[in-house]
Amino acid sequence: MKNRIYTLLIFLILITLYGCGEITTVDDGTVVIYPTPTPTPTYTFEPTSTPIPTSTSIPIDSNNGVKIIGKITYDRVHVKSSGTGLNYNNITRDSARGVTVKLVKNSCTSNDILKTTSTNDSGDYQFLNLTPTQNVRICVYAKLEKRGIGGYDVEVVDNTNNSAIYTMQSSLFNIGEDSTRRNLNASSGWGGYGYNRARTSAPFAILDSIYTAIKKVKTADSSAIFPKLKVNWSVRNVPSGGGSESELRDGFILTSHYNGDGNLYILGDENSDTDEFDNHIIIHEWGHYFEDKFSRSDSIGGSHGEGDKLDIRVAFGEGWGNAWSAIATDNPIYFDTQGFMQSDGFSMNIESGNSAVKGYFSEDSIQNILYDLYDSHNDGADRLSLGFKPIYNTLVGFQKNTKAFTSIFTFITGLQEENISEKDKINDILSSENIRPIVDIYGSSQANLYTSSTSDICTTGENGTFNKLNNHKYIKFTIDSSRNYIISVVQNNGSMSDPDFGVYKTSPFKHLGDSDNTTYKIESARYSLDSGDYLLDISDYNGQTYACFDININ
Repeated sequence: MKNRIYTLLIFLILITLYGCGEITTVDDGTVVIYPTPTPTPTYTFEPTSTPIPTSTSIPIDSNNGVKIIGKITYDRVHVKSSGTGLNYNNITRDSARGVTVKLVKNSCTSNDILKTTSTNDSGDYQFLNLTPTQNVRICVYAKLEKRGIGGYDVEVVDNTNNSAIYTMQSSLFNIGEDSTRRNLNASSGWGGYGYNRARTSAPFAILDSIYTAIKKVKTADSSAIFPKLKVNWSVRNVPSGGGSESELRDGFILTSHYNGDGNLYILGDENSDTDEFDNHIIIHEWGHYFEDKFSRSDSIGGSHGEGDKLDIRVAFGEGWGNAWSAIATDNPIYFDTQGFMQSDGFSMNIESGNSAVKGYFSEDSIQNILYDLYDSHNDGADRLSLGFKPIYNTLVGFQKNTKAFTSIFTFITGLQEENISEKDKINDILSSENIRPIVDIYGSSQANLYTSSTSDICTTGENGTFNKLNNHKYIKFTIDSSRNYIISVVQNNGSMSDPDFGVYKTSPFKHLGDSDNTTYKIESARYSLDSGDYLLDISDYNGQTYACFDININ
């Protein structure tokens, strides 16, 4: 990995006004990004330059002694009204909600911490009962942290700089004898024709989108506890690479994604693809984290786009991510900005958009169905307004424990069981996307996706390869006695395929492993299987147009 150390001149803004019985207001912000665990800063950026308001007379509560109060904000760059590209003429200062703020004696990397707090939903913070005449600094971390019931732990770090947590700091100042209001704003860094200063607001914009998602989940379950999440963002994160750990550390992250192990990776390369202000993208990827930690996703990943006929697991996972971004924000306009000066991109309306391809295999259909089930705006076939809680309950309950692969079939089966009186309205929404009434978790009323047969099982590459519809076939089988078994998949219509398979126990659902050797015509592996029900997922790595197989379990 290339080691890059940038040191830019630090400008310290320090304006101290004293007034008896008043709180002096100072806008003050520098940004420094520190690596961990070493205390030497790798990047030093020039400060956010903000207007200095006049002193504001605010009564001081004598019971709280000398105090520092203030507001933490960040610049949010909004999307153009067309939904294509960022509009740098529309930048608002939004509240940095829930972020960690510390009062320190010297450096933000030191352990000399006097006070720790978090901002409220208005971005306000306060430090009370302070000892006067101390030299202190305010440090604002791109971190959400709440302990106990309803708790969460999220931080935004630089994956290209030893996972340094992004930190905005004030100048060093003396507390004095009187209370002070100190506001810090994280600047966008936009200079009119490009970014000519530190993009200080980017980590805080990402964090605020995630805070929105967390808040939405808590409307359905106030006691939900969110496992630790690390968000990896860098100005050097580009849409290329192969996904190796070394490439991720160098910023070659393929695309914005969740890696299935408590990490989000977010694009940040200027004039190529930046996602920090694309809140639907951030929340979509967080939706995969939600599936991983709260529900279940059996998606095999891979490329997907408009008009694709996808493997049912991929279609549901991506459709859920898109729908969730609209549900969390209560805004069905999904957008992704990119290109030179972030002026290009695309948008779609998840409420009224027409699916390029309709069906149980279409992520467009899935996102439309899920949002119609949620939203209060009924139109067309949508006569239902369930809100988020029934969807949440299904995802964390039935969907998490289903014996089939996660898909629209498993989700709707579970939703209907808990909302039996709404079955007709649910079926109307399904019908609008060319999906017949769903009768079971296997989609038996739609197509022959699952089978108990072990002979002449055929895959096809007619819809594309790897993660498209009918690239995979699912075989249900039962083991009567616990012992070692050899599972073999053998091509019976030639010898040019490279068969692969995965083995899953269905209750509790568990992936037991994959057999994916590079061999023609046959794939075989030994497994120790207990009695119970299983699924076998078979595919042809070579993606032949038509390959048929016989399965032996001995």
